Amino acid sequence: MALNNKKYQGIYTKTGGRADTISAAKIAQMKDLWDKDVASGRNIVMLDDPHLGPVLYQIQQMQEELDEIRRHVVDDVVGATGPQGPAGNNGSNGSNGSNGSDGSDGSDGNTGSRGPAGAAGSAGAAGVDAGIYSNRGVDHVSLPLSSINAGNYPIMFDPTGVASSNRSGRMFVTWAGLAGRRVDAVHVTCTSTARGSITAYRLAGGSATSLGNGDNNRPNNITSWTCAIAEQLVIMINLGSTSNKVSSIVLTLA
Repeated sequence: MALNNKKYQGIYTKTGGRADTISAAKIAQMKDLWDKDVASGRNIVMLDDPHLGPVLYQIQQMQEELDEIRRHVVDDVVGATGPQGPAGNNGSNGSNGSNGSDGSDGSDGNTGSRGPAGAAGSAGAAGVDAGIYSNRGVDHVSLPLSSINAGNYPIMFDPTGVASSNRSGRMFVTWAGLAGRRVDAVHVTCTSTARGSITAYRLAGGSATSLGNGDNNRPNNITSWTCAIAEQLVIMINLGSTSNKVSSIVLTLA
């Protein structure tokens, strides 16, 4: 239920020149209320005092008022905790979903299909091609002497270079190229110069096409060969001597 009306009343004047003095009217009113309670037989001897009685009565009223406020807060505002309600019924279970196309649950023992390819990652920083050397803004690649193969006669290799075991022997070097690059010249350095000793070929599909020939110990411009997959650059070396040794093979790139 709602909070009852208050029971106590102020007995002091709070404003004006007589602030904090007992109001005679309030004392008379409280005395009247007190006398009514006295008439009902609720008084004791000490409460018959005409001044103390009303004050004690006011205190009693305030005590009852506090009790009423406590009751209102507990019963009406806060309220006692009610008993826990009964548990609700269990909901029905939903049906099982179908297996995904990737077969990730493995229930049937089959391997799931491959998912789509992810987006391409960002390009890394540009690097220097392996084996590339730059000289005054022109790029070159140096082929290792170990890539020289024997033709019709065995070859001989020592720390000073590579030579044929027969003066008529031919040597060959192949290079698969670099994507996006082009070969414009071939320079084979040897112990001594032999005229017309160098010939370059483009090898593709089992056929060799001449790109030009020239001397060793100098750059030889050739018909430019653009590096392509499944193609090779073939360099034939015929020095006409067993003492003339190859010490380097350098290609000029564009």
